Amino acid sequence: MHIKMNKKAQFEVARKSIYWMIAGFVITLVVIGFVLIIVNYRNALTEFPPELNAEFISLRFTNIPECFAYQDAETKRVYPGIIDLEKFTTERMEQSCYKTDPEKGHGTFNFELELRDKGVAIKTNNYFNAPVFTLRRNVFVKDANGISKDELLIHTQVAIPYFRDYEDRDLSIVGTN
Repeated sequence: MHIKMNKKAQFEVARKSIYWMIAGFVITLVVIGFVLIIVNYRNALTEFPPELNAEFISLRFTNIPECFAYQDAETKRVYPGIIDLEKFTTERMEQSCYKTDPEKGHGTFNFELELRDKGVAIKTNNYFNAPVFTLRRNVFVKDANGISKDELLIHTQVAIPYFRDYEDRDLSIVGTN
């Protein structure tokens, strides 16, 4: 096999192999970039807005008897949109209605429910008074005096970034006695 050499005694093969190594690297970067652009575009198209997700989750508060919907004791019929004020407690929220993981629940939806006219408010276990938006729902409230109209304000906290527990760290100042 005869390898062709130029006038400067350099191998033409070495020059081409360096070119193809650089070209291969650049082409690989372009292909990876194109794939990432397509994946991000697809994710942007299929992403639900947080308001829609919160709306679906919050439907449980006024529509199911495990939460706050009024249920007739005799007929067992559930009346969606009517809140039983006796059920409207933090204990009920945490036991049977909506409870997030104590350690990781800050990364999901958390709510503060407020009956505007009654002045009563309850919170989920990981609600840290950082609402992103508020959903409003016209409801009826059943209490000892009967049924009255009210507005349910659902203050929604989407997610709070994870912060490390500082109990494990020694935060004492160095050099003090």
